[in-house]
Amino acid sequence: MKIYITAIIVSVLVLGSCTKPKTVTAPTVFSLHCTDDYGNFLDGVLVNLYNDSTDWAKGTNVIYTGITSDSGNVTFSGIPSQRYYFSCHDTANCWINQQAYFLGNPLAANQTTAISLTLTGYGTLSVTNTSVNRTPYQININGKIWQSSLAYGQTISRIVAAQAYSLEAIQLGKYIGYQADIIYGINVNQCTATTQNIP
Repeated sequence: MKIYITAIIVSVLVLGSCTKPKTVTAPTVFSLHCTDDYGNFLDGVLVNLYNDSTDWAKGTNVIYTGITSDSGNVTFSGIPSQRYYFSCHDTANCWINQQAYFLGNPLAANQTTAISLTLTGYGTLSVTNTSVNRTPYQININGKIWQSSLAYGQTISRIVAAQAYSLEAIQLGKYIGYQADIIYGINVNQCTATTQNIP
């Protein structure tokens, strides 16, 4: 009886040692690290991932979402290996990624891809045509056309980086005496609404 039990134990040990070890595949991981211009960690930033630039531009069809931790990190683990578009936005403190917004290549499968982003503080700039001549104006910002024709009484508004701007208002159509070309120096502060009237 003792021999029989010993034979069974030996058989179990031998058979158990013949099984192949399980192969563990590392997940595909995408990690973002968000800071401000001074390298300070930005926590509480909402990060959304999208499949394409159309969804990113419209802010629709979010496929993954997360919020940065106290160390400014957010990690998406076990996601498919593909190209992602992403938005990083903290509406309470006015931070956004205005530059990098997509991966140049698909995520490397079964590896961790980590990127660092410097977010931009932003405010709102609004321009209203209050011209006494009631004529339209072309509005340029830093030398680029923002609005080709801003009608009398009309207001345009956009979110812009918190910084100094050169705003040019060029009078169009009928004018009295001579055409007006007015240049304003404007400072937009973070989380602040800045307005400029065209007289």
